[in-house]
Amino acid sequence: MNASAPLPSTSPTQLAFACLRCSERKVKCDKKNPCSACVRHNVQCIFRPPKPSRRKRKVARDQLVDERLRRYEALLLEKGVNPNEITGVSQAGNQPKTTSSEVPDTTWQLPIPALTVSGPQATIFEPKLLQGQSGTILVDNSLWSRVAEEIHEAEDGTEEGSSEDTSDGAASDGDFAYVIGWKTPATLSHPSAEIIYQLWQTFIENVNPLTKIVHIPTLQLAIEKAVGNIERIPKGFEALMFSIYSMAVLSLTEDECRETLGETKAILLPRFVAATKAALSRARFMSSTSIVILQALVFHILSIRNAYEPRAVWSLTGAAIRIAEGMGMRLDGTLLGLSPFETELHRRIWWQLRMHDFRAAELSGQSKFRDFAIDETTPRRPANVNDSDLYPAMAQPAVESSKPTEMIWVMLRSDLASFAAAQKVKMQKSGKPVFTSEEFVAMDDLKIKDGFIDKIVDMIEINYLRFCDPSQPLQLMTLVGGRASTNLVRFLAHHPRRWAHMDQVPASEQQLVWSIVIQLLEQYEMWQSNPQLRRFAWNVPYFIQWHAVIHVLDTLRANPFHPDAVKAWRLIDTLYRNNYSMLLGINRPIFVAVGNLCLKAFSARAVALAKEKRPVPDPPEYITKLQERREAAKARREAVIAKSKRQEAPKSERKSTTANADATWLDTNPKPTESLAENQSQRYQGARQPANFVQVNMMTGDDTFWLDNALDDSFFAGGEAGMKDLEMDAILAQDNLLDTPNGEVMDWAQLDAWLGNLDSVRTNVGGGPG
Repeated sequence: MNASAPLPSTSPTQLAFACLRCSERKVKCDKKNPCSACVRHNVQCIFRPPKPSRRKRKVARDQLVDERLRRYEALLLEKGVNPNEITGVSQAGNQPKTTSSEVPDTTWQLPIPALTVSGPQATIFEPKLLQGQSGTILVDNSLWSRVAEEIHEAEDGTEEGSSEDTSDGAASDGDFAYVIGWKTPATLSHPSAEIIYQLWQTFIENVNPLTKIVHIPTLQLAIEKAVGNIERIPKGFEALMFSIYSMAVLSLTEDECRETLGETKAILLPRFVAATKAALSRARFMSSTSIVILQALVFHILSIRNAYEPRAVWSLTGAAIRIAEGMGMRLDGTLLGLSPFETELHRRIWWQLRMHDFRAAELSGQSKFRDFAIDETTPRRPANVNDSDLYPAMAQPAVESSKPTEMIWVMLRSDLASFAAAQKVKMQKSGKPVFTSEEFVAMDDLKIKDGFIDKIVDMIEINYLRFCDPSQPLQLMTLVGGRASTNLVRFLAHHPRRWAHMDQVPASEQQLVWSIVIQLLEQYEMWQSNPQLRRFAWNVPYFIQWHAVIHVLDTLRANPFHPDAVKAWRLIDTLYRNNYSMLLGINRPIFVAVGNLCLKAFSARAVALAKEKRPVPDPPEYITKLQERREAAKARREAVIAKSKRQEAPKSERKSTTANADATWLDTNPKPTESLAENQSQRYQGARQPANFVQVNMMTGDDTFWLDNALDDSFFAGGEAGMKDLEMDAILAQDNLLDTPNGEVMDWAQLDAWLGNLDSVRTNVGGGPG
């Protein structure tokens, strides 16, 4: 071998354009393959040829402008204005091309035509749906009607060139990352192709039957295409993929995650949720008009709704509804000229969003159906058809089936919402009070309530339950859901808040309400424990009626030897076992209230058994955990109080000199200003009210910061940790408020302040998201 022979060159190849990573990070690229920046960061260096010249696009745009000029001139002629008589006008297509320095200084003047009466002018404006490369935009404002098309096309032109502007490493000004809480840069790393297909199949079986906002046959092809080219997925579709991963993991148990995916649910779910947030931010979801990005946002909301604060979920759902409205989804697609396929997909997304908004509002302490109305423009209910009956090129709407389809669960929920809206309209026309879900509970006329219930039962039985086959999981889910819906309405009609004192309630009424809540707990157990329904158990926790659970626990506390006590405790045990992490949380008042009542009921049972000299069973694990968390909260509270006293001692010594100096002034003033110590003392005494007293403080910590004159440096003493410790006072305060004398039932008005994570029973320190 000739030692002097030249070795093959291993130097990087020089290219004429920057790599994708350097372009996204907006840093200089040495244009070597791989570039030095990617080598230094140990990441894959990808070069993508620049987009072809836009010369053809520019020529086409010029032709379009000429056509529009001719159209506008024709419109002027119709109005009696001759464009040729306008000073400075030139014929379209005949104007010689000039450079920017050769543009003539021309004054454009429009002559005022003679006033003539040519008949009435049409002033009715019809909404327009503009289609573009980035999605659809609804224009429902006559002031925009003349320029809407030009604006939309201009946006398409700019968005085409800015699709790669957002970097993975940093948030841009327009990504709205603060809305969904993307705190740290996330590397959007997809799992292996094998895992992606497993997650996709899990989504199809567990999630899609209950949501139905994507079309599986067309999305299947897109998923396969994306897996084959994972590095070049559009940003919007990447957000959809990560949201599908999140929903699939959410629907699995811990054991299923380990067995199928090789990692725990506690690791996978936060990972994919964070990746979804990052992908949505990169896709600029808040200003997007893409249906794919909206689908990703809806799935993201569903994946976080059990973990996040109810008001945050409600607000984010409102943002999604606004995005959908901007895309025209609040109007039926047939009114906007959409194809049958697009119309059906819009209906499914819109109804899913509105139905989720109802529950999110309810959990936030808001009226459930207050702003829900159906008219001739409202999107119709989704069609009772299978996905196989739909395809993008279809010219006519699919014929609805008279038998159960894969849409049966969504159809049941949308029918219940439509029924409630129709009843409101009927009562309004008849001159009767129009009630929301909350006003329905407060109504004293049981005749109206029972009539409402009978209509719901008939509708569900005739349209759904008589067709359901219990051997089919989705139809069994619908069967149980239909029964639970009727029980829920019955419970709301006979809600225990109507009772002032137990001795005034007929025994038949008490037994009716008890049987209803026990049936509800049995139905929740079946939803979450039945092997056929296990795939759908992820959807249950968000819809548990906590008032029913509270009534059961309060009854067991007041009457430990209730005839159904053993059965009731078994159902409570199952409820905690199926929703362990959620019910042990202390960051949402409703779960704290349920936990406190559970401890009181268990303690009352143990005391009653001891008095009867009967064996007291060992507390289950969830009782022990609840006790430990409350003891830890008390210890933290005592530590904060002790620290505050140590900090107040030096201040009291410093204030003594000032107090002596002001003694003469205080003696000569009949109405002295309250001292800081007296102000704090009165507040402390006000906090120690009787157990049946509910004090509503509308000020948050931010309000107190600038509205409270008594604020001093002690507010900042504990820092962030101190503020978290102070929030534990809410637990103790709620624990005291749940005490009732002489074994009476609770005052339900006290619970109203807790529902929806309201601030009225919190300390004056703002809490973080749930």
